[in-house]
Amino acid sequence: MINRKMMYSAAFYFAFIILVGAISIGLILSNKQASEKAQLPSVQPNFVFKNQTYAFTYVASNLSAWESGLMNKTVGSNTFELFDFNTPGVYPFWMKDTYYPLDIIWVNGSNVTYIAYAIPCSHYSAAQANCTIYNNYSQGRIANYVIEASSGFANRTGLRAGDSIRITP
Repeated sequence: MINRKMMYSAAFYFAFIILVGAISIGLILSNKQASEKAQLPSVQPNFVFKNQTYAFTYVASNLSAWESGLMNKTVGSNTFELFDFNTPGVYPFWMKDTYYPLDIIWVNGSNVTYIAYAIPCSHYSAAQANCTIYNNYSQGRIANYVIEASSGFANRTGLRAGDSIRITP
C-alpha cells in the first residue's frame, strides 16, 4: 500500500524542483540578454560634412569637461572634440595648456556660424594671461556646439561659415 503522505510530499518536492529550475533558467536567460545588451556598441558621437562622417574623440557636456577641453592632450589629424552646450550662446575659447594649433568651429543647430584658426599660447606663464581668446561674439553669432579639430581641418575639407553639418552627440 502506498502512503499518501509520502506521495504528496514527493509530488510537492518534484513540483518545487521544476519551479526552481524554471526560475533559474529564466534568470540565466535574462542575465544573458542583459549581458548581450551591455556588449552592444553604443552610438559613436560624430558629425557629417559633405557625406563624410567624422567620429568625435572627446565629448564635453559639463562644466569640468568644457574647462579642460583638449588641454594637455595629444592632437592628431583625426582628433575631434565636441562641446555640447545646453543652450545657444557665446562661448569663448583660449589655448591654455593646448600645445597644438586648432580649428575652433562654432555651430548653431546644424549651421556653422564661425571658424577660428587658433594657435597655442606663446607665453606659458602661470596664468597664461597673454593667451588670445577666440570667440564667436565678435562676429555676433551664437552657437550651441563647438568643435575643436586639428589645425587645417576646415581648409582640407572646404568647411566654411554658413555650411551645414549634422552633429550626433
